[in-house]
Amino acid sequence: MLDNGLLPKYFLVSSREPNGVCGDMNDREDELRSAVEKKHYVRASDLAVSLGATQERIEDLRKEALWQISAAFRNAEGTRILAEKQGLSKKQTEDYLRKRAEEERSRGNAKILEPTFDLHTNRHLTFEEWLDYLVRKWNKLSLSS
Repeated sequence: MLDNGLLPKYFLVSSREPNGVCGDMNDREDELRSAVEKKHYVRASDLAVSLGATQERIEDLRKEALWQISAAFRNAEGTRILAEKQGLSKKQTEDYLRKRAEEERSRGNAKILEPTFDLHTNRHLTFEEWLDYLVRKWNKLSLSS
């Protein structure tokens, strides 16, 4: 089971322990565990909601999904769509992503913040430059999902 020390332990669900839950629930718990292990955080957060997980767990998975689509994938449109689906404003999204970038840098995980080629600007942008672009273009980004 994946445990890189960055995710809370409850992300790593094990339905192999006896819990008195019927097969369908076990299958969905296995699906959730698999989604987290594969770092499919959008899927995992949707599954957590359908399983009635705690709000804290759902929020942690949603934050991981937002970070992944922003920092790892640098997908501006996807970031806006996901943020709005989660009920976050542009300001809340920007604040969270800036704070998370600082946390990653202080942990020594700066590689994800390094310059990456951006198709919209045809330039290599650091995460902070990409985030500045996202904020400037937020209202002009396509919302077709």
